[in-house]
Amino acid sequence: MRASVPQDVDLEDRLVYGLTPTRFGYLVVAALGAMSLWSLRWVPLAARLAPCVLLPVAAAALAWGRWRGRPLARLTLDVAIFLRRNYRVQVGRRQTPVPVSVAATVRFTAVNAIGRRRSSASPGGPP
Repeated sequence: MRASVPQDVDLEDRLVYGLTPTRFGYLVVAALGAMSLWSLRWVPLAARLAPCVLLPVAAAALAWGRWRGRPLARLTLDVAIFLRRNYRVQVGRRQTPVPVSVAATVRFTAVNAIGRRRSSASPGGPP
């Protein structure tokens, strides 16, 4: 007795407008976030307007956006993982007498494949 096996069992399910459950969740969370930001009446209208517009636009870009065939959500995650693994932010105090408002310095340090640190503050010198 022969049985046929469905060929599309490894594809993700599509819910609405061709979106997977995760991508549809991006839109739902963004819509809820935008509505909750809009309902903050103690915040001025100009301060509420930008986040309430940008949040759904960013969610739509993550849900439907693709770049070179890859979903933007996965590309954003890959960039975040790359930056986390290769760069560290070091915040320290300067030793020179300067005003308190500019006393903290930020250095981005890259870690190469063998674990040595390279500093962006001194491109040719020691870290």
